[in-house]
Parts: sequence; C-alpha cells; structure tokens
Amino acid sequence: MVVAGTLRLPRGARDELGLAGMSQVDSLSVMNRLLAILYRSLPMYLHDAQPWRGKKDERAASVLDLICQEQGSLANRVAQYILDHGGQPEPGDYPRAFSDANWHFVGLHYLIRPLIEHQQADVERIARCVADLHTDRAARVLAEEALGAAKAHLEMLEELAGSE
Repeated sequence: MVVAGTLRLPRGARDELGLAGMSQVDSLSVMNRLLAILYRSLPMYLHDAQPWRGKKDERAASVLDLICQEQGSLANRVAQYILDHGGQPEPGDYPRAFSDANWHFVGLHYLIRPLIEHQQADVERIARCVADLHTDRAARVLAEEALGAAKAHLEMLEELAGSE
C-alpha cells in the first residue's frame, strides 16, 4: 500500500526483502566504538598523564593540546548522539599498553613517533566505523567528520616529526 509517497510493508517484510539495514542497536554499538577511539586515544591519555614538557616541546605541546580539544569536542558530540538515540555512552578505559609503556615519564618530543603510529591506527579504525554506518546517515556524517579530523591530526603530527 502506498500512502503519501511512502511504501508501507508489513512487519518482518523488510527483513525478508533484505531492506532491514543496520538496527539502531548496531548503530549505537558502532558509535560507542567511535567514542572509545576518540576519547581513549593516545593524545587524550597523554593530556591526562601530562608527560614532561621542556622548552623544545612547546610546539609539540600546542599540537597535542589542539588535537585533544578537537577529539574531546567530537567525543562529546558522539556521546550526545548516543544519548539522543536511546543509548548509553561507553568510552571504556585507556588501553593498558599506554600505562605499561611508561610514556608519562618521558619528554613529549620522544612521543611523536608513537603518536603518529597510534594516529594511523585510529584513522583505520574510524574508517571502519564509517563503513559500518552505511545505513545510518546521521551517524555516518558524524563519523566522517571524525575521520577527516583524524587525518588532519595525523598530518599535523607528521609535520611535527619532520620539523624535529
């Protein structure tokens, strides 16, 4: 039956026709993965752990602060999306490898390479979130924004490494 340009199907017919797409639960699960990537990243950990910063670390500290500001803002928007869609934000804990590496005891300039490596991995993980959100336009737009920011952050870190 067509009503005002909308095709109405009986319950279960969308599944049988392969039109069901991603459920809200699946979408929220992916958004929680994205939240954990953003909120529990190495830059956010280092911001909380406050590694030693010397005179030659001023530029690196400014870049790290900017990355953390942007990731924090995106994480807040992702958490709000989750709440607005009936979910519970679950950022999880920082990876144990971060504290095991004792990065909070070294100078910030020493951490540029690990930051780049982790940012590369985060770009890949966020790209998977974008791909997994193919049927949830609003969530995908937010994830695409996070991906663009992650790529920009990677460029910033690579430029920083090139200038040392």
